[in-house]
Amino acid sequence: MKTLIVSAVDLHGSPQGERLRLENIVRGAEALGPTELWQPRVVGQPFTRLARLVKFKSLYMARHVYSEDCPQRPYDLVIAFQLRMAPYALKCRAPIHILDLTDSLGLFRTRLKTFHTGILRQIMLWGVDELEIFWSGQYSEAWVSGWQDQQWLSHHGLSAVLVPNAVREKILLAPGNARELLFVANMAYLPNRLGLQHFLAHIWPTLVDEGYILHVAGPGTERIHARGVMAHGFVNDLRALYIQAGICISPVELGTGTQNKILEALGYGRPVITGPLAWKALPSTVQPVVTVATTSREWLQQLTLLQDPTTYGLRANRGFEAVELNGFPVTRRLQQLRF
Repeated sequence: MKTLIVSAVDLHGSPQGERLRLENIVRGAEALGPTELWQPRVVGQPFTRLARLVKFKSLYMARHVYSEDCPQRPYDLVIAFQLRMAPYALKCRAPIHILDLTDSLGLFRTRLKTFHTGILRQIMLWGVDELEIFWSGQYSEAWVSGWQDQQWLSHHGLSAVLVPNAVREKILLAPGNARELLFVANMAYLPNRLGLQHFLAHIWPTLVDEGYILHVAGPGTERIHARGVMAHGFVNDLRALYIQAGICISPVELGTGTQNKILEALGYGRPVITGPLAWKALPSTVQPVVTVATTSREWLQQLTLLQDPTTYGLRANRGFEAVELNGFPVTRRLQQLRF
């Protein structure tokens, strides 16, 4: 099977959410045959952007304008990575075209409205619901990474296929210091900023009074200043922090899809505590191995339980077994299709 993946994202750089998703798709396709990654050239002329705005009636599509010089050779399969690539991947010849939405932007915009935040993003994503439905209908099938995104699209008349996220490596590390917590996130992503702000304001004061230490790592975290918090900023290799910190947290509630950093922590053998909305977005196979906490009292209770080596080891091992390596979910789905 010869596959072309059309993406504005490349595989080089820090392993953040969309890049990890792309890696999952590339590895999955490569397991079944030759795979190429094509990045269309960005077109920045104002007239072209204006024409896109008039045609699609969407600031999102007008913002992302690319050349249409698709490779001319035929493929068995073409995968468009994310909605902005939908118009361009269809120009490439193949009997099967798949649109990987990753996460539903329509659901994300709705949650921004619910939380009364991200006004500029809401404006940028105006009308994206209709775009997701329209472009997905032009493809053989559409993929999403989380069941909530799948459910949202189903309510809007689109039957999307759930292809879950996975991890780039699985290493069962020795137990870390259970008094040290780790949150890995890119602060450029609004849900990460809001989640950490809420956690530091409402949960963390109770935990730091009990002697816990919080490590925050990722672009933008160097600007975080709070008692008991060690801000590392961008870290090229996170494994040293995973070795040191015994427990990982994810207080993010606003985003959609499955949080890759939750899966990554489990893949290193680290128990994870998260809030209820983030927990709900996890795959059904992962939910049982992730702990939920809402109030500061519940967070403290769960952390206290993990101070017991037996409990810690049990949760670490169960979490480790629950996650898959990058590529496997995509290969599994592609093998179900008839070429």
